[in-house]
Amino acid sequence: MVLVRTQITESSVDLTTLIKPSVSVTNLEADHEAEVQTAIKCCKELYGPYPSSIPVPMTHKDGRTPSSYVVAKAQTMWDLSSYPDHRDVGTPDEWIPRDGKLVRLTGRHPFNVEPPLAIHQKFKFITPTCLHYVRNHGACPQLQWETHRVRVGGVVPQRLDLGMGDLISMPFRELPVTLVCAGNRRKEQNMIRQTIGFNWGAGGVSTNVWKGVPLRDLLVAAGVTDKDMAGKHVEFIGHEDLPNKVGPGPFPDEPWGKLVKYGTSVPLARAMNPAYDILIAYEANGERLQPDHGFPVRLIIPGYIGGRMIKWLTDINVIEHETKNHYHYHDNRILPPHITAEESLTGGWWYKPEYIFNELNINSAMTAPDHNETIDLASAIGSTYEVGGYAYTGGGRRITRVEITTDGGKHWELCKVNQIEKPTDYHMFWCWIWWTYELKVADLVGCKEIWCRAWDEANNCQPNDPTWNLMGMGNNQVFRIKVHLDVVDGKHVFKFEHPTRPGQQDGGWMTKLATKPDSAGFGRLLEQGQAEPEPASAAPAQVKSSGKTNLVSMSEVRKHNKEEDVWIVVNNKVYDCTEYLDLHPGGADSILINAGEDATEDFVAIHSTKATKMLDKFYVGDLDPASLLDEETIEERICEKTGRKVALDPKHKQAYVLQKKTVLSRDSFELDFALQSPEHVLGLPTGKHIFLSADVKGEMVMRRYTPITSDYDIGCVKFVIKAYPPCERFPLGGKMSQHLDALKVGDTIDMRGPVGEFDYHGKGKFLKEHEECYATHMNMIAGGTGITPVMQIASEILRNADDPTKISLVFGARIEGDLLCRSTLDEWAAKYPDRFKAHYILSDEAPEGWEASGHSKGFVGKELFEEVLYPQGDNCYNLMCGPPIMLDRGCTPNLKALGHDEENIFSF
Repeated sequence: MVLVRTQITESSVDLTTLIKPSVSVTNLEADHEAEVQTAIKCCKELYGPYPSSIPVPMTHKDGRTPSSYVVAKAQTMWDLSSYPDHRDVGTPDEWIPRDGKLVRLTGRHPFNVEPPLAIHQKFKFITPTCLHYVRNHGACPQLQWETHRVRVGGVVPQRLDLGMGDLISMPFRELPVTLVCAGNRRKEQNMIRQTIGFNWGAGGVSTNVWKGVPLRDLLVAAGVTDKDMAGKHVEFIGHEDLPNKVGPGPFPDEPWGKLVKYGTSVPLARAMNPAYDILIAYEANGERLQPDHGFPVRLIIPGYIGGRMIKWLTDINVIEHETKNHYHYHDNRILPPHITAEESLTGGWWYKPEYIFNELNINSAMTAPDHNETIDLASAIGSTYEVGGYAYTGGGRRITRVEITTDGGKHWELCKVNQIEKPTDYHMFWCWIWWTYELKVADLVGCKEIWCRAWDEANNCQPNDPTWNLMGMGNNQVFRIKVHLDVVDGKHVFKFEHPTRPGQQDGGWMTKLATKPDSAGFGRLLEQGQAEPEPASAAPAQVKSSGKTNLVSMSEVRKHNKEEDVWIVVNNKVYDCTEYLDLHPGGADSILINAGEDATEDFVAIHSTKATKMLDKFYVGDLDPASLLDEETIEERICEKTGRKVALDPKHKQAYVLQKKTVLSRDSFELDFALQSPEHVLGLPTGKHIFLSADVKGEMVMRRYTPITSDYDIGCVKFVIKAYPPCERFPLGGKMSQHLDALKVGDTIDMRGPVGEFDYHGKGKFLKEHEECYATHMNMIAGGTGITPVMQIASEILRNADDPTKISLVFGARIEGDLLCRSTLDEWAAKYPDRFKAHYILSDEAPEGWEASGHSKGFVGKELFEEVLYPQGDNCYNLMCGPPIMLDRGCTPNLKALGHDEENIFSF
């Protein structure tokens, strides 16, 4: 533990004496232990036993999971580390076992999920931690309990620098708190008019018992008092670096950079008020936090929206004003219903304090009956059905009643409220309640809808009608389930239909134009150009038009093929995507590679129907089909370095014939493809990749590969490939690698390129993500076939005697035979000892004398990097390629720990 205090040395300060100066350390520890045991017993007695935190990953898209024996045997989530959910395989989060029942709202990555309402109905008050909703903006950080620090700074008399051991040694608070995503029920708003947020259903809410240090105690330890608090805030900053998509921001003294931290602030007066129970939490439901929930430590602000509860907390600062953090402003706002995305930016709406969304509003939803649930009319007509659901509010207020109606609000009936949570010493309530109502099945005859609404002790009540807002947040109109009289298997049944289903799941009465609300605060819907949502198979997006369609020829499209002027064609519609290049999550290159061309196949392969509709704002006109009959001949390109014809075309796939195949190891091989003629060169800038694509069992599969040849190799292009056959962890194996392994001489593969965010120009100069950079030293770290892109760059550097760039390579593999192209690497090390050095590390078997020869066993890490790689510096860059788990766990954090700036770390 490190404490910084004016005129006090580190050795003279003890955190416990700062909190309770009048109590001896011995007595404090005894009191603390007694408090711990009492609190644990109290929470477990009141709210336990806690449900299991063990996730059940869906290891295959057909729904397969680990055996019940494996799951039952697991003591912690990490006992299932070898069973990643199939949707996480190949993402930076593959290391985290996750429950397959969670509904994914943003595809495979990042991880944004909610449990199905049936899960909430099953567990009710306390949610299993593995089934708690998650809102992640990027990859989940891999932090360590032993090394993580939380700093308390700003305008405080004593600065604190605390390890996790320091935090858990302090007196703690443990209590249940309901967390709610600000976008809970947003999909209902998206069915009215598209917001700028993704489709949360009504499951974006969960409750855990949280344990941690009261924020007030930390502030008191830092010397903060209850005096002179007006205008001051406490700022919270998380670990992750996230993209800035709006520019430098409105604060000249604190401009936002290319990457920004996720942060927020609360008034100091709220932070110092013990009634508000703000926690620096390190446990949930009696266990250390799971990675997706902020391990090792996070912020809990009871009664606030989840977006203010910073995960992976690193810094707490007392400041003289509200924070100037990017995400404090460009997230979690409820703007007036007439404000569009464009108006929000031009009118400065994000910076108007009256529209911030902090404290939860009142809300409720029904979890029973479930969507598409049925009740047999004949057999149940004389019985009752238990309707049920949840309700919550903010401000520490209590939910006082919940009501339902079956006649459109003419009559409301009181429900039974199950008040499980006990009030705090300050009579605060921080949790949802669960409610039920015994509905006579006979009352469903003639019933069109069941509504529910909640009231709190301030007599706040849910409105009947929605009010749309740009972020789709705080959606809390009465929850309505439609009742249909239907015939199933020859029997008459009551069938229930929820308003929506979360994510991209189909179904829900609000997805149909005829049942949408008439208005949502910005005019009648039909006056706003609303249309029936397109089925998933629909291709073209419907664009508003003045009646006369603007036809654009293909020759005109091809003129707009530069970074400063980019048009593409998707589903026979032309779009100007120039403004979107910097904002595209997949990087500018994935758009530029299709600049001036038809991008339909690539776009549809990786984008949803919703993403296709987002192109509407860039619409130029329809592609003139007649122009396709008279297309211009594509000009031949000439390689500037060699003067020869170039084989690759960045816009069109071309088939290349396999002319030679060489086995390199038990699972690796070299493929040699012929170019168009013996005089052609590939035309691939150093550092770029190629798209290889093929129809694999009826599915179009496209992957990036880097060849081991360059433009100095004439008439051919060669790749080193590692085959990934099916195994227990990856039942399908690598689709493309297996397809390439099956190729025979004479077969073809489609190629297109170049593509990539790295372009080496020579003598240490290169472009990285379109920014000019210069290096005197390059550290290269490769795992398996990740050797190919770094080897391509090393080859170009060593080929030119006037290039002074020095290279240090760390190459990792399982066994010695997996060190691909080793003979070439050893030849370089012997020939260019002052410019190139290589160090090999094996994770499994190593031959006798391996370490004596100067190489390593085990896994890459800080000590190895410190010994072998060049030290950090402005002109020292780190290039990496390998398995995500190696890069994310072994490389990036250890390079940062050695002082390497994140801007100087690049992953292929």
